[in-house]
Amino acid sequence: MFVQDNSVGSVVSYLEAGLSPLYPPEEVNSMVAILFAHFNKWNRMELRARQDHQLSESELLNYHQALKQLKQSKPLQYVLGETEFFELPFKLNNHVLIPRQETEELVDLIIKEGKEKESLIDIGCGSGCISISYKKSKPKSKVFVVDVVPEALQLTMDNAKLNEVELNSKEMDILNWYDLDIQFDVVVSNPPYVTIGEKATMNKNVLNFEPHVALFVQDSNPVVFYDAIADFALKHLKDNGRIYFEINERFGREVASCLEVRNFKDIRIIKDINGKDRIVTGHL
Repeated sequence: MFVQDNSVGSVVSYLEAGLSPLYPPEEVNSMVAILFAHFNKWNRMELRARQDHQLSESELLNYHQALKQLKQSKPLQYVLGETEFFELPFKLNNHVLIPRQETEELVDLIIKEGKEKESLIDIGCGSGCISISYKKSKPKSKVFVVDVVPEALQLTMDNAKLNEVELNSKEMDILNWYDLDIQFDVVVSNPPYVTIGEKATMNKNVLNFEPHVALFVQDSNPVVFYDAIADFALKHLKDNGRIYFEINERFGREVASCLEVRNFKDIRIIKDINGKDRIVTGHL
């Protein structure tokens, strides 16, 4: 580690020099600010005002270790073990995907189209970003979460505690689902939807660090999870109950067909902020 001295200004220069070959300038500036917000709890104004402040050796080590991981293309959210989604804090680990902006659009749609008091199940909950954000917006609602990965389910419950909401949880493989003997107003899922064949086009920061079990599906049946969840929804949705999927932009028509053949109504394929097919929804 080469830092001229223990001053904040020297550490900022050290971080910028290490990150600049890998990221554009605006992203480097953002990452440095986020690192100082995480480790020293400073906002950008405080960071600028404290360039001569002397950091301790343990603080220096924090920044060195973070930079080492970032230079290996590890996403910043995994380096810090946390992220923000829907203006809420979430813990993260390598058992769950990093929440994306497109998923915020999904949550926003569910909230806008729902009532103040509903029951919702989030299938494949991951970090809990969908279910917890929904529950914070609709505190009178009852929310149930399931996931096949026990570590993901535990993380969701940890994030629920962090955000002061109550959820019900159950470990379940949706491809081998069973009757929960509960009826819901809303079924939502952001299941694995990236095909194995798309691996070659993906960035290594995703391939090397995000959990493949939550990402990938076989090319031979890219809608296998949607079929299973649609069957589950037929059994567990109330009359006029709604279903929401986040999807691979390539398979909007195929996912819509999963609902059509099961007689769902008013099926829509909705584009995200980038103009790509991203959400499929319908109701019984």
